[in-house]
Amino acid sequence: MLVLACCIPACESKVTSSPQRSPSYEAAIAEGRASAQRVVDGGASAISIAFFDAHHILWSETFGLADRETQQAPTATTLFGIGSVSKVVATVALMKLVDRGVVALDEPLVTYLPGFRMASPGYEAITVRMLLDHSSGFPGTDYRHLLLRTPFPGYADQVLETLAASRLKAPPGYMSVYCNDGFTVVGSLIEAMTGQTYVQFVKDEVFAPLGLANTRYPLGPFPAGSYALGYANGAPKPQEYTNTHPSGSLYSTADDMGRLAMLFLGEGATDTARILSAESVTAMAVDATAHRFNPAHNNGLAYGLGWDSVVQPGLDSVGFDGWAKGGDTNDYGAGMVVSPKAQLGIVVLTAGASSLTAFGIAERFLLGALAENGAIATVPPALAAVAPPVAPVPTGLLASIGGAYAQGGLVVDVEPQPDDSLQAYLVTDTGRVPSGAALRYREDGWFASDADPLRAFKVVDTELLGQPARYFVTRGTAAGYGNYLDTTVFGQRVEKKPAGLSAAWQQRLGATWLVVNAHPDELAYSPMDPRLRLSEVPGLTGLLAIRGPVDPAPPAGQPDTRTRLVDPSASDTTAAMMLVIPQATGRDLDDLVIETRAGAEWARFGSYLHQPIAQVPVLASGTTSVTIGAEGFSEWRAVTQGATPVTITISGADAWQLYDAAFAGVAHGDGSAAPALPAGAGRGYLAIVGAPGRTITLSTE
Repeated sequence: MLVLACCIPACESKVTSSPQRSPSYEAAIAEGRASAQRVVDGGASAISIAFFDAHHILWSETFGLADRETQQAPTATTLFGIGSVSKVVATVALMKLVDRGVVALDEPLVTYLPGFRMASPGYEAITVRMLLDHSSGFPGTDYRHLLLRTPFPGYADQVLETLAASRLKAPPGYMSVYCNDGFTVVGSLIEAMTGQTYVQFVKDEVFAPLGLANTRYPLGPFPAGSYALGYANGAPKPQEYTNTHPSGSLYSTADDMGRLAMLFLGEGATDTARILSAESVTAMAVDATAHRFNPAHNNGLAYGLGWDSVVQPGLDSVGFDGWAKGGDTNDYGAGMVVSPKAQLGIVVLTAGASSLTAFGIAERFLLGALAENGAIATVPPALAAVAPPVAPVPTGLLASIGGAYAQGGLVVDVEPQPDDSLQAYLVTDTGRVPSGAALRYREDGWFASDADPLRAFKVVDTELLGQPARYFVTRGTAAGYGNYLDTTVFGQRVEKKPAGLSAAWQQRLGATWLVVNAHPDELAYSPMDPRLRLSEVPGLTGLLAIRGPVDPAPPAGQPDTRTRLVDPSASDTTAAMMLVIPQATGRDLDDLVIETRAGAEWARFGSYLHQPIAQVPVLASGTTSVTIGAEGFSEWRAVTQGATPVTITISGADAWQLYDAAFAGVAHGDGSAAPALPAGAGRGYLAIVGAPGRTITLSTE
């Protein structure tokens, strides 16, 4: 199918030119076409690109197939999910209220949402600005019901309910770390202050005046053929619904997003409408990370209001400003970059590729365009892959660096070697896996390997909330031409707890729980392992490692390095999130809370609730009736495997999911069905879903 796609010409190409505008950007467009085609050849199904100045779409083209089965090519009106680029739209909507004096950026959130609560003190200090620049201190993202194949209208209320039971990760305003929930709350704030739904306000105040006829929120199914399909293992997926409208749910076209982005080139106005004041556009472009806790500045994550970066590193490397926003969902990846100084911008939307891929295309194109119009002398060359010479290691440095460093879902052990090099290991509950080549100290003060010389590492010592702290920092090339280096905070130094685990937590080690309140779509269409498991990490006695349903299982044959560290030292029922890392690797942290229900210990992680697997009944042969409880939780049944497949007839369920003994998905579906559990040893597991009080019949053969 991909070979055939390569033989199909671009579905729609449009180059706008006039006697007053030059140059033609032929070389940049040729490079853009080649880059997009390479991505399609590499497995993406469809791509749409729009390049624009403050007044016109200068070039617009689509590539690949929106529907592989029908061989339907995308057009300029084919919808793509834009993921978190939706946050720019949410910010524009809120800044309209700022311009009208309805909302003030530095006013506390509780002024506008007086019912807002969190479980730890200090939430009252969260301001509106902090929601937009990722500095609220919220844990991160409530993933439950977030990415589904059906709409979930109650998601925003769920987030507020989850936050009411959550602690702050850091004091409000202390650091900026990516946070989807902040933008979900922005939607609730806009609704409270306008009396309209968030979606209607954005339609009336942003889409209509800009003429964005092909931009919409997924409130229901789109017409067949109107959007680029997502695929899994070659098969098309149902339409994707990201149920936080302000944070990530929009579908749009590259042309429409280009028209939206023109307002940033026009200081808040386009040729057809003024959307924001120039002051609001300027406020959106202030680097919020420059004056907050940030052990190593990252230009790619120099958060503005709504922007991932207001110091886009590719443009910054050639002396131009750049504001960038990316977005990723399960099916789509998108990137938007604008440069007010250059008066140019580009939007790249993909089905089947990531935002990093989209940014790679966008950055290459803009650098080429700047060279072509004479704004820069030439496209900067890629950096030479040569490491600085090896230097003697300062006395005591290796010993001080050695130890464990953690980020949101990973632990790395950095170990000094007898030859004065450093070796990194990915840490699991079963041991360590070497990661990369040995690192040697270089004349520039960084550690790097000869095998990957442009990727370097160092340790930064700083003060964290009044206490000394140490961070592992990486430096490397990013997207585009690889002509610059950017620095990222990789992980935070963590230490064992001398007292070890309490008896209560010791008893829970090795236990397994199964999620009961996930939407069936999550189990069916996300790479979700429904188990939550606890273990200790070698060398980090007294801390707990969690593997939960939000962490996709690794590919077959790859080591399982998922490790979310929590600290249970202060309580026998709560293991607390413990990392304070700005930028992105410290995002989406949660406390683990043990709840007692009917005499059994259940586990809550974020808003996901899990019952102990030991409590799951084994499905007896013959016919069994199962009644869904008042809370609507999934009912689990263990199914004993045998020498021949076991057929399970399901009657009356809304949805079901069948797993084998290793919790690999065997089959899923809606309504009544008769799936078969393959022959084998051990037990498979069946999750059934229905309305509260529903009786579901299960029969085995």
